Amino acid sequence: MKTTLRPFRPIKPGEILQEELDARGWSQADLADILGRPVQAVNEIIAGKKAITPDTAVALSKALGTSPEYWLNLESAYRLDLLDKRHGNGNDIERRSRLYSAAPVKEMVKRRWITVPNHRDIDQVEEEVCRFLNVQSLDDPPELAFAARKSARTHPIAHLNWRGHVE
Repeated sequence: MKTTLRPFRPIKPGEILQEELDARGWSQADLADILGRPVQAVNEIIAGKKAITPDTAVALSKALGTSPEYWLNLESAYRLDLLDKRHGNGNDIERRSRLYSAAPVKEMVKRRWITVPNHRDIDQVEEEVCRFLNVQSLDDPPELAFAARKSARTHPIAHLNWRGHVE
């Protein structure tokens, strides 16, 4: 599993912007005048309530002698970090992706090969698929001895699941 170092809390681009203003001795009203924007817009960016748009990034870059990419990168890193903290590490999405790669889950439910009262409960779905394939976990390859005719349109996962059904 890949580990990336991140700050304890997301850093608002507005904090960096405020540091830039302080270094220049400018107020938020000064920057608003320079940008031709309302003071409230600058205040909301600094407070982290308003995102830095590409248009604002270009304006900030011209006013502060930086690049637009600098501000957009700060903004996207901040918003992604907020989402990551809100939604966890995305483990359910990764698990669901592995599960759907290992088996045609919707088709198995439709054909009643597996019974899943709550299809959003990833633990329940994974348990049923593993039971169906007769494996302890999705990391274990199913041990199914059979020969199947392969056509260009047939996927190997479909073969394995069909074999699991008729066994």
